[in-house]
Amino acid sequence: MKQGTTYEVAEVAKLLGIHRNTVRRWLKEGLGAIDDRRPLLIHGSALKAFLAKRRESRRHTCRPGEFYCFRCRVPRAPWGATADVSFRNEKVARLAALCASCGTPMHRTVRRADLPALGALIDLHTLAPERMNGCSDPNANRAFEEV
Repeated sequence: MKQGTTYEVAEVAKLLGIHRNTVRRWLKEGLGAIDDRRPLLIHGSALKAFLAKRRESRRHTCRPGEFYCFRCRVPRAPWGATADVSFRNEKVARLAALCASCGTPMHRTVRRADLPALGALIDLHTLAPERMNGCSDPNANRAFEEV
């Protein structure tokens, strides 16, 4: 999307991969059209500013020791103040916990350098490696072969 270009409702919908009615709803919610005449034209800079404001209003910053719960739609503390840790690589760890309010699984990616500070806030448990990794392929059923 270009800031100096004007777009019709259908062009915005096609550009963003959404339905035209969504763009019309945005116009009712505060997206500014150039004027009231048909076809409705939307300036690129107004569209960009509207989308940035909308994105920022939906952002939730999690404090240390909190996870974002997708069911509650707010940052929540983990149930029992515990989380499981699995290591992705030498710099990144993945935390998994349950929401204290609704029990939904929550996940958070953190730097491994931040784990000691998080350990002071919540109880971190390292997950055991998966048992099936590195196993050979299972043998075919040989019960029907003649010996």
